[in-house]
Amino acid sequence: MLIKDVSLIQSGQLLRGRDILINGNRIAKIGRDLKDEDKDETIDGHGKLAIPGLVNAHTHLAMTLFRGYADDMALMPWLQEKIWPLEAKLTKEDIHWGVKLGCLEQIHFGITCYSDMYYFTEETALATKEMGLRALLSGVVFDSQPNLLIEAERFIKRWKGDKLIQPVLGPHAIYTCSEETLSWAKETAEKNDIKIHIHLSETKGEVEDCLHKHGLRPVEYLDSLGLLSDGLLAAHCIWLNESEIDLLAKRAVNVVHCPVSNLKLASGIAPVARLLDAGVNVCLGTDGASSNNNLNLFEEMKTAAIVQKNACGRPEVMRAEDIWRIATENSYRAVGLDLGLADGSLADLSLIDLRKPWLCPQSNILSLLVYSMASGVDTTIVNGKVLMNNGLIPGEAKILETAQECFLRLTS
Repeated sequence: MLIKDVSLIQSGQLLRGRDILINGNRIAKIGRDLKDEDKDETIDGHGKLAIPGLVNAHTHLAMTLFRGYADDMALMPWLQEKIWPLEAKLTKEDIHWGVKLGCLEQIHFGITCYSDMYYFTEETALATKEMGLRALLSGVVFDSQPNLLIEAERFIKRWKGDKLIQPVLGPHAIYTCSEETLSWAKETAEKNDIKIHIHLSETKGEVEDCLHKHGLRPVEYLDSLGLLSDGLLAAHCIWLNESEIDLLAKRAVNVVHCPVSNLKLASGIAPVARLLDAGVNVCLGTDGASSNNNLNLFEEMKTAAIVQKNACGRPEVMRAEDIWRIATENSYRAVGLDLGLADGSLADLSLIDLRKPWLCPQSNILSLLVYSMASGVDTTIVNGKVLMNNGLIPGEAKILETAQECFLRLTS
């Protein structure tokens, strides 16, 4: 595959007239006047910007089916009164179409890889493979459902080594998993050399309960169990003190910031600027579409930037280039994948149509992507395969129609 005459970003500047040669599932070369000896497929990149694939580092993809169902509520009542009762009615077929709907949305926003924690992981993996996306998938684990531990181990055995699906362990949180379950997660992850994905310090109440029960704050408690490491993706991390921030940095933990969901649920504002200053690897996630209500990482970038500027009272905090690094390089490090626009990298990328009013005039390209990008992803490629071309995805109408039917049945 050859992408001809496309623009790129290098050191924050827009470079025009480049070619991207893809062989198999990797970028073979980026340069000028390249030739595709195999003549497989040529994509006209004129007037378009190639960006590396984005990573949604924390979501619950099948919850796209709950979009708009239970808005304007605090986190725990939202979960206990609305979400958990609806989740009890979910079937494999619901998950299949909810995941496909989420994949569809992510492809439209240039997301080529996502990290998920939810039920029916096997069905999630199959639907994701059908859509062609890359994913880190963890079946959620609760003490209240011990069968989920068995399912998690079975999923690891089934999918480890797959080209697109990376199995991960997903203990839900410290308030839903006992010390025994968390220790099991640590041992199982180490035995299988896989990552752990967990919610951490999402609410003030979680911190207070942990102090009362264990005499430690949540980050300290996980550290006492040996769970803090560079193999941990810790979602939210809102209610942290300085010593916890230092501990996250010391243990090289990956923090997944989900600003839109956190703000909508009024859970609080994560101290992202302080985390970055301490050297913590921070990346971005959307959380589920039931609490966001979309899977748009460009929106997350803008929200993350403007909220931190106001939280710190300093407009120079979280510059566009800082946010772009969080959304790309930091995310690649968190998921442990060889991503990015470079020779030899995995061929996960998107093309953005620069001929849009919100991307004109083309002054500071990173500023446009972070603060101005409304839509305009034209083409999405994952693992060397075109998933969307000129804004069109095969089978989109069927997915939208069936997802609507699933929603109506669940809420009837």
